[in-house]
Amino acid sequence: MKLPKRRRNYLRYALVGVLVVLSLFTLGLALAGDTNRYNIGEEPISFCQSIKDEPLEISLIGGADTFVFVGQNYTDAGVEADDGCEHINISVDGSVDTNTVGNYTLVYKGATDSGKTGEISRLVRVINPRGTVYLTFDDGPSAYTAELLDVLAKYGVKATFFVTCGGDDSMILREYNEGHTVALHTCSHDYSYVYSSVANYFDDLYSVQNRVKSITGETVYLMRFPGGSSNMVSMNYDGGSHIMSTLVNEVGARGFTYFDWNISSGDAGNVFSADAVFENVVYALKDGGSSVVLQHDVKDFSVAAVERIIVFGLNNGYTFAKLDANSFTAHHGVNN
Repeated sequence: MKLPKRRRNYLRYALVGVLVVLSLFTLGLALAGDTNRYNIGEEPISFCQSIKDEPLEISLIGGADTFVFVGQNYTDAGVEADDGCEHINISVDGSVDTNTVGNYTLVYKGATDSGKTGEISRLVRVINPRGTVYLTFDDGPSAYTAELLDVLAKYGVKATFFVTCGGDDSMILREYNEGHTVALHTCSHDYSYVYSSVANYFDDLYSVQNRVKSITGETVYLMRFPGGSSNMVSMNYDGGSHIMSTLVNEVGARGFTYFDWNISSGDAGNVFSADAVFENVVYALKDGGSSVVLQHDVKDFSVAAVERIIVFGLNNGYTFAKLDANSFTAHHGVNN
């Protein structure tokens, strides 16, 4: 059946209208999706090209100052760059000779097709290892432990924490999760209690061992005596029994490994500044040997010295490590 002419015209106009709407809708979607292009006059130009005079931002993956020991392989961490809309070509000027001690600079240069450029550099130090430094911290965790962990993480240094039953569980968990050694330093750290009898000492030691296990899931057998194995303060509480002579043998019989130290920061004595802690530590570091450093993360000034100690050590060829069952124990002579 043939439609009347007026009806045919109406349908024709309606169809044209629908096509126009669809065309406009499709064009709108296209324009909304093309976030990198803008129409100026008759000639579309790239948004990237329109801001080509702005510098290209490049950021380092890893630190701007890093090191590798002579003879080891160096693997560069690389860089990141995102212009938002253009492909970026990255080139590197410089190289690292890991067979020769020295400082090497790598310069990373980036460029886009529209001419934007940028660069950034990294210092790579090839150093001789002079010895191993074991940073150890007693009596925590405390309000300063998080700051200390931040510094250690900044330089990728692992340390050892001889903990008590004080402080937040979260700090012990963070120490453990970030790869540090969590070791034992008695629960109460009360000389008058722990050194009054062998039974009291192990009651306190097992209490902190249980605390660490409840937080980390591991039963720890690495420990340090309050005051060290050479302490004489125990004489004030043991009734003349020479308790330290008994304890150093008994902890071994029960499967524990105890650690003393061969470098004291002095932060538990007459030292009260970060400068003094720094000097006491770095001037005593052992060339070609093991340096077990005693500090306390309950002392803010001692924590404040740690970054300088690490930087000095790295700049002078020392390695940093955490204690384990096979590490140098730095045992003192027993005086009681």
